[in-house]
Amino acid sequence: MSQDTSLSRESAAAFVQGYGRTWESWDFSGFVDLFSDEVVYVAHATEEAVVGRQALAAYIRKEADEQGEASVRMGTPVIDGDRVAAEFWVTRTNDGEDWTTVGGFIARLAPDGRCAFFREYWFDVRGHTSPYQGWGE
Repeated sequence: MSQDTSLSRESAAAFVQGYGRTWESWDFSGFVDLFSDEVVYVAHATEEAVVGRQALAAYIRKEADEQGEASVRMGTPVIDGDRVAAEFWVTRTNDGEDWTTVGGFIARLAPDGRCAFFREYWFDVRGHTSPYQGWGE
């Protein structure tokens, strides 16, 4: 007999909202609290995986230094069982330079709603670029 691994839609949506909110405010402890103790976090397919919350805390602090002030918009999540995917659209300013980062992620959530595995894909564009009409739906 198979075990139901699906989470409530509210729990999965709360993860996506929390991810965007803690990224935008650089709430380090709030960000790390979204993830399980043994999380595997792959920030980009070409980057090294971050394993565990302690390493994730160091990673997010480094990202804050590199990214500077950020405005984060999260798209409507796609939820299937214990997996959630969402797009993000971020405008940021660091050292007087404006950037837009656009991407998405796929996450596997544990039964308690914290993320156990996370993989994101993104690209950067110079300047602040607005999303196309209908983005995030």
